[in-house]
Amino acid sequence: MIPYHLSEYIESSIKEVETDPVSARGQKEGQWTFKYKNSTLWIDVFSYPANPEKYYFQVMSPLCKMVDNNKEEFAIDLLEINYSLYGCWICKREGWIYVLNLREADNLQKEEIDATIDRVAAYSSEYWGKLSFKYKGAWEVKTQEKPKEQ
Repeated sequence: MIPYHLSEYIESSIKEVETDPVSARGQKEGQWTFKYKNSTLWIDVFSYPANPEKYYFQVMSPLCKMVDNNKEEFAIDLLEINYSLYGCWICKREGWIYVLNLREADNLQKEEIDATIDRVAAYSSEYWGKLSFKYKGAWEVKTQEKPKEQ
């Protein structure tokens, strides 16, 4: 069971971006999905089976599909974008590129949750717009299903 105060903080943050936190809840405890700033956001609070008492807080947003052409140029552009991000990074999983923030949940404050939600959504929306002109075909569908958990 995830710490109660984390769920309370997260749901308060979701409510402040004018989304109903109850309808944003996922199938599993500690998961939420919602749209904000033209981005789909996934929030997860989880622990690993090897250390079930240690929780992690993750906010993730799909940016685009991996391109089929110009992969080297695309990768360089993503690395340059990654350098300019604050408190987030770009990653690839299962053929998709994401904006991601992951940290230990210890001492997590509501203000940091607010800032993380805002950053991930803003970066996902901003860089989707900037890259979509250059790399055709990676934006057939902006949203996609959440990647399988590890």
